Amino acid sequence: MLTRLTITDFALLRKAEVYFSPGLTAITGETGAGKSLLVGAVGFLGGQKAPFGVVRDGARKAVVEGEFTRSDGSVVILRREITADGRSRSFLDDEPASARDLADAAAQLLDITSQRAFSRLLDPERHLDFLDAYAGLSAERIAMAQFESEYLSLERAIHKLQKTIEEYHRRRDYLNLQLREIESVAPDPGEDERLTLELRRLEHIEEIHQDGARISILLTDENDAVENKLTEVGRLMDRLSVYDTELKELGTEVESARSALREISRRVSNRCRADGFDERILEEMRERQHLLAGLAKRFGGSLTAALEQADAFRRELSEGSNTETELDLVGEKRRLRVAEWAAKAGAVSSIRTIQAPHLAASVEESLRELGVPQAKFEIRFTRTPDPEGLFSVDGANYRLTGRGAEEAEFLFSANAGIEPRPVSTVASGGELSRVMLALKEALPPGSDEATILFDEIDTGVSGRVARLVGQKLRDLAKGRQLFVITHLPQIASLADRHLKVLKRDRESVSETEVIELEGSDRIDELAGMLSGGTVTDAAREQALLLLRGD
Repeated sequence: MLTRLTITDFALLRKAEVYFSPGLTAITGETGAGKSLLVGAVGFLGGQKAPFGVVRDGARKAVVEGEFTRSDGSVVILRREITADGRSRSFLDDEPASARDLADAAAQLLDITSQRAFSRLLDPERHLDFLDAYAGLSAERIAMAQFESEYLSLERAIHKLQKTIEEYHRRRDYLNLQLREIESVAPDPGEDERLTLELRRLEHIEEIHQDGARISILLTDENDAVENKLTEVGRLMDRLSVYDTELKELGTEVESARSALREISRRVSNRCRADGFDERILEEMRERQHLLAGLAKRFGGSLTAALEQADAFRRELSEGSNTETELDLVGEKRRLRVAEWAAKAGAVSSIRTIQAPHLAASVEESLRELGVPQAKFEIRFTRTPDPEGLFSVDGANYRLTGRGAEEAEFLFSANAGIEPRPVSTVASGGELSRVMLALKEALPPGSDEATILFDEIDTGVSGRVARLVGQKLRDLAKGRQLFVITHLPQIASLADRHLKVLKRDRESVSETEVIELEGSDRIDELAGMLSGGTVTDAAREQALLLLRGD
């Protein structure tokens, strides 16, 4: 519901701020007073292009702002500005927004039916929305939109996986080649360091053998070897311990030292032996060291880095294989989703085919009551052939979207003998308004919460038909908000609220104002509309009768 409309420096509308309430609001005013400006301002707020020169003379910019309250109580504020040089800006809840985002938001809140401003009836893409609302397909539409969203998400995932797999296939031979090169050497962690130490030992085996033998001799194998000297020390300690018991413990330590000395001598002798040394083994070790050094040089500068590279190659090869499996799984999920989506779209198509004639008949009946006795209204379905389409019928493929497998377009003819044509091309402003009223009347209550503005709905009607139009507008406005711009007192008198657009001259400058009429002012306005401008007592009496519903 539109709760507030503020218009600043929009042509003759210097400053207008109007607060609104639910129900039917009639807007009247003399020709040229500025009713079309009001429609234009609201249309501009809804995303339409502003007329050239719309900024008031002397002003820097024109601003139109609307505050809407949704059925859940949330508030939405739309604002558009246009400068004198034609640059426009859009705001959604006081935040900058693109013109498209604002127009999408406005389409959910506002529906203007006029040839002076864009109407949903002029957009064939909106026609399917009317039919689906009539057929009670809101849940199905949500489900199909969800299918489309999931499908597009899966398509993106598949595309990403395919790119990954392409890269994997491109690198697979390279990865296997590099991995085989490392695995053919079969290095062990730390092998290069151990090999370097062993080579150093073997390359100096003669020195080691000679020095080791000399150590063994010095420790145990000569008359004056260390072991013999410790043996002598031990005997002396044993003798002295007879006189000094503390020396006995020290003698035990001397014996332990002698045993340790013999063990050292044995191990040095074994380690420094040259028995079994083979130059071929040394050469093989040098070749191995060369292999490991080459591997390190090619793969990161060290053997540790080469081993890490091998692990990385294995991971990438494993991940590539896993990605192919994942692609198969995602592809199968997409296939199942498309099957469910197409089945849902097929069911929806059947319902639409059944419900379309009922909606058309309801609209035609309403149009006859609204003064279009020869009205013909049809709903034409079209499907878009697509070789890659996801919806198939009789071997042919068609485009499938979140709206289903077809689009709908309203066809209309107001005259006998004339075949119905697209409503957007043949209906006048008044006919558009009456078609919209007939459609809205056919829709279930609560199916659309948008505020409706009818313009020119009273064109070509009068008397009983005009009163019937007003009654239909009043009934449609129950539980919602509806505006009607009218020249007919039969319609205006049925409104819950009455606004008047008038033009006044202030300091030789014309300005358009919007005022609310109540009490005697409203009676006088209706009397003037009844009598062609002159307010008489008889006209006032007639106006009172209209207001009372007599």
